[in-house]
Amino acid sequence: MTITNPAFESDVRVDVSAIEKSLAEIWRSNKDDGEHALTRAALWNVVAHTSSREQQAHASETLSKASAAVPQRSIIIRSDPAGRPEIASWISANCHLVSGGKQVCSEEISIVAGGDRIHRIPPLVNALLIPDMPVAFWWLGDLPNEHEAYVESLLDPADRLIVDSVHFDSPADLDLLSRVAETTTTAPGDLNWMRLGEWRAVTAMIFDPPHMRSRLSAIRRVRVISATATDSFFGEMIEALLYASWISAQVGHQVDAGGNARGLAGTIDYAFERRRQSSEVGGVVFAEISFEDGSVASIARDRERGVLTANVDGMVTPPCVARAKSQRIDELIVRQLSRTDRDVVFVKALAIASRLAKRVAAG
Repeated sequence: MTITNPAFESDVRVDVSAIEKSLAEIWRSNKDDGEHALTRAALWNVVAHTSSREQQAHASETLSKASAAVPQRSIIIRSDPAGRPEIASWISANCHLVSGGKQVCSEEISIVAGGDRIHRIPPLVNALLIPDMPVAFWWLGDLPNEHEAYVESLLDPADRLIVDSVHFDSPADLDLLSRVAETTTTAPGDLNWMRLGEWRAVTAMIFDPPHMRSRLSAIRRVRVISATATDSFFGEMIEALLYASWISAQVGHQVDAGGNARGLAGTIDYAFERRRQSSEVGGVVFAEISFEDGSVASIARDRERGVLTANVDGMVTPPCVARAKSQRIDELIVRQLSRTDRDVVFVKALAIASRLAKRVAAG
């Protein structure tokens, strides 16, 4: 349960140069208050980068919920290069009741910067990180690939970068994320990739039977349909790109810089299609894998049962069923923070997706 602690009745505005001092004073003044005593806890530094008030509020609400499972020092940045020159900061806490009625609280620091003051953000964030504790950077919205130097300076201390590629507006964003994975020690994570968990599980189930494994080398075509709200926005197609890229990575297809793929059976054809609808936008709604002999395996969602089912050679295969895990953003963030290692499968799929993106027109 998230609660408000009297020590932090609301966000407290503090001088940027005295954030740590202000936090220490509040914790010290609350230490001996028996009625409202609390425990200060953190397992991660989590930095959220936003570019609007709406994103900032969303990040604060999400990390407040996530801190119940993963205590953290949250640093929420709102950066507006086009805004008036300013920099300001606030402190607050996310408190949760645990067994025995005790309160465990995680710190939240908010920084708002505009104009040329945004260049003060990277060193300020570095100074606020709790030493000897892992750092996760959650970038909300689109990656600003046109300001790569700014992104790199912020990510320098990051052990993990969390994005949601459904908001990417260009293949260049995938390229940037792939370069982060290949050239830095920062491990990338994508909430869009995590939403694909059930699709990957059902696809793997299709090829579990021994007689199906030999057909992996006979794949000739992969067709994926995405739910989209527009006719051109690139991010709405990325989940489909990642799904197809995962298949190629697992099977060992060779994909060149132009997005052309080859397998043991020859050229692999990829088809990415849009289906206009108002729900599940950006998600995969149908997948079809065609083989050299003309046979087909497909996966679709059974909306009434809330599951994915597979159809192989015209027969529904009951064992190939998976229910979706929670898609709440805070729970996806927690699952990212719960990983102890780099997701090597995602990194392989990401590299291929950045090449296959040439097949999808950017909006």
